[in-house]
Amino acid sequence: MNRRILTAVGAAALLAACSDNKPAAEPEKAAPAPAPKAAAPAAPASDASVASVPGKSDPECVGPIDTAVPETRTIGDRTVEVNGYRLTVKSAEDADEKAVVGVLANLNEASGENLFNLERYLGFFRENGAEMIVVAGDSGQDRANIEAVLRKVAASGLPVLAIAGNREARADYVDAVAAVQKDQPNLINGNRVRYVDWDDADFVTLPGYHDPRYIHASGAGCQYSKEDVGALKKLTAAANDAVVLVAHGQPLGTAPTALDVIAPDKKHVGDPNLTTVLETAGIPFGIFPNIKEAGGIAVADLAGEKVLADGTASEKLFLNPGAADSIEWTMNDGTTSVGTAAILAIEGKQATHRIYRAAKLSDAEKAQAAKLAPALEQPATAQTE
Repeated sequence: MNRRILTAVGAAALLAACSDNKPAAEPEKAAPAPAPKAAAPAAPASDASVASVPGKSDPECVGPIDTAVPETRTIGDRTVEVNGYRLTVKSAEDADEKAVVGVLANLNEASGENLFNLERYLGFFRENGAEMIVVAGDSGQDRANIEAVLRKVAASGLPVLAIAGNREARADYVDAVAAVQKDQPNLINGNRVRYVDWDDADFVTLPGYHDPRYIHASGAGCQYSKEDVGALKKLTAAANDAVVLVAHGQPLGTAPTALDVIAPDKKHVGDPNLTTVLETAGIPFGIFPNIKEAGGIAVADLAGEKVLADGTASEKLFLNPGAADSIEWTMNDGTTSVGTAAILAIEGKQATHRIYRAAKLSDAEKAQAAKLAPALEQPATAQTE
């Protein structure tokens, strides 16, 4: 039974109490009443204390900070050089002093309704003058869905920087990206290209997730290490513009409005190592989408106390764009979401954001969406996200 059918029979009410930080092995259930939960995995006193592990990450998940044979590519209207972990724009800079980025995450599958909403998001990006798109993880559960989602985003013609989250198996992600890149070279594999020296802003990536309990592809997903977090200092040290960290997971916050607060127990589940490096490296801007119910907001501090209104300029801005997935989700503020995306604009030492909130599809739009579902889509197994 796929997730759309689950929604039709009442799974939405259950989903409202879940988050991407529910253990990945625990399936969705369309039960009429809550059932007793199995004992949780052994863990420290709080989820937040399960920080990134020591050791080396799989290089297909978190690419090494090394160089290779330089390669020149054309991405959109720009000439770039890719040298191992680093991508640098070589063509002339544009006339403005602003980087405008469309931000997506948590599409989860290439369902017809998601692809319908994806057209809405891409239109929002065009209307706001986006010059790049960031896909910050959880593009799909298998190769077919990851490929279909990324192919649709890359069809925009804009440069697309994509990373794996806690949903993708590393082999599925690598194969899907390679397949798309054969005819859409504007797709940048942010698992391998860790630093993008863009016009008016620099982007650094931290793919994967810190807590193995919530990595869906058990033993085959992407977990970053404590060393990977520490290496962000090295990546940002040579930045010539304001730095934007692109990660799927979130730093540890303390306020009720922080980007890492899960429902229904309102725990903080962020990575304290990530909080520390953001502070010590002085990284002013970041994208952290994993916790759906904490999404659709930006904050001006790592504690998460200072929530920024759309369009408000700030010298620090940490964004959770929420879930682009069209399945209804209950947010921490009590509202519901059926899909969100965001614009992040960096100008000098300040940034602003705008959130796009998709409307529920009408019956006519659902009929249109049903025609968009790719033939390759397979019924998904029950999932928590």
